[in-house]
Amino acid sequence: MREVIQKWYEWLKQACPEPAEVATSPEKKELAYVYSDGRQLWATDGYSLHARQVATEKQGHVTLDEDGLFQVSANGRLPDLAASLPQSQPAATVVIERDKLLQALAGQDRHVRLTFFADDQAIELSSAGAYALVMPLVGLEEEDFWRPEIPND
Repeated sequence: MREVIQKWYEWLKQACPEPAEVATSPEKKELAYVYSDGRQLWATDGYSLHARQVATEKQGHVTLDEDGLFQVSANGRLPDLAASLPQSQPAATVVIERDKLLQALAGQDRHVRLTFFADDQAIELSSAGAYALVMPLVGLEEEDFWRPEIPND
C-alpha cells in the first residue's frame, strides 16, 4: 500500500506550484501544499487541480510520514477547492482509455488542442506537427466515476 500512497502523493504534488514560484509569490505559498479537507486530498497551482478520493477525517497540509503513509498537520485555513471546480454543465463528456490518451499525448508538441466530436465522441489531439485521434469507450455508468465533493454551506 505504501507504493500506491506514494504514487498518489507524487501525482498530487505535480499540481503544486514550482518552488521558484512559491519563493516569489505570497499567493502561491498558500498553494504549495497537498491538502485534505477530511474527505479528499487535493492540490492546485491555480491553473490545474489534482484530487484523490481519500478520506483522512482531518483537515490540513498532507505529507508522508516515515512509514510512507499520509500524515495531516492542522492548518488554519484551507484554500477554497470549490472555487476551482467548474459549476456549469459540461459541454461534452467522453470516456477514453487513459493509456490510449497518454500514448496520443506523448507524440504531441508542447501545446495541444483537444477537439471533441459529438457524433462519435472521438477526441482529436493536434499540435504544431502531430495529430492523434482517440476513440471513446462505451458501457460505463456515471457511478464508475468520481468528482471532488463540494461542501454544502
